Amino acid sequence: MIVITAYTQGWNAVFRNGRMWLALYLFNLLLALLAALPFSGYLSRTIGSSLAAEGSPGGFDYTLFNDWLREYGQGLAPILDASLGFLLLYLLLSVFLMGGILLVFLQFAEPFRWGIFWRGCPRFFWRLLRLTVYFLLVQAAVLSLFGLLFYLTTGGFAIFEMETEMELVQPLYYLLPVYLLVAVLVFMVQDYAKIHVVQEDRKWLARPLRQAFGLVFRNFGSFFLLYLLNIATLLLLFGIYWWGSGPLSSAGSPALLFLWGQLFIFGRVGLRLLNLASAAYLYHRAVQHSGTEA
Repeated sequence: MIVITAYTQGWNAVFRNGRMWLALYLFNLLLALLAALPFSGYLSRTIGSSLAAEGSPGGFDYTLFNDWLREYGQGLAPILDASLGFLLLYLLLSVFLMGGILLVFLQFAEPFRWGIFWRGCPRFFWRLLRLTVYFLLVQAAVLSLFGLLFYLTTGGFAIFEMETEMELVQPLYYLLPVYLLVAVLVFMVQDYAKIHVVQEDRKWLARPLRQAFGLVFRNFGSFFLLYLLNIATLLLLFGIYWWGSGPLSSAGSPALLFLWGQLFIFGRVGLRLLNLASAAYLYHRAVQHSGTEA
């Protein structure tokens, strides 16, 4: 089956480009450490020297938190502003690196070379950034639409007129699954659009976007099954991480917990690469089968 072949070929491509996998993990680790430094220093200056924190019982203490917020809350705003700045930086760097990742995976049978990777990063940055903005707007529109539907089905959030809280929860039973399905479809189309934009290497995005939408819907069955398989692999990774976190937390070893968390992040980076590599393989097969120019 072509979907299983794409999945296994995707894993082969990920391990064949293991140096890129490791480099992307180190990039995530470095950026996380840089983002954590201001917040870590802030906590050490505030709650780190608080005797009340040492003597507080386990769990969330609202009184202690409220006192701490009143005493030190003014210093928290710059930290939050810096966090937003790091999020924006992470987004821009991720888009920058995406061009190199896709250029590597589109040369599927070739051995990994840093020259190809670094050539793709600046070459496709602005096009992939514009594409990211377009799809963020689409996701925002989808979320707004379902938010409006939820608002209408609950009578405008008229919670004081509801007999039970179930009247507020019940619409989510059918709205939330449909929203998640639509959001997943948008993410899937976005991935194949990115692949096609890099493959086409055109300055303007209108034609590659139109062609990418057509390609996805002509091959919707195989593309969607592969996407579901990659999502299932991600859920399996989350399950393994959750299963292993319990015993490690009970053991009370911060070093082991940190190592386990880093293995989880390393796995997530690998699965993100798997999604792109398997999609690139299936993209090539779909283009060859349709006889259209990629």
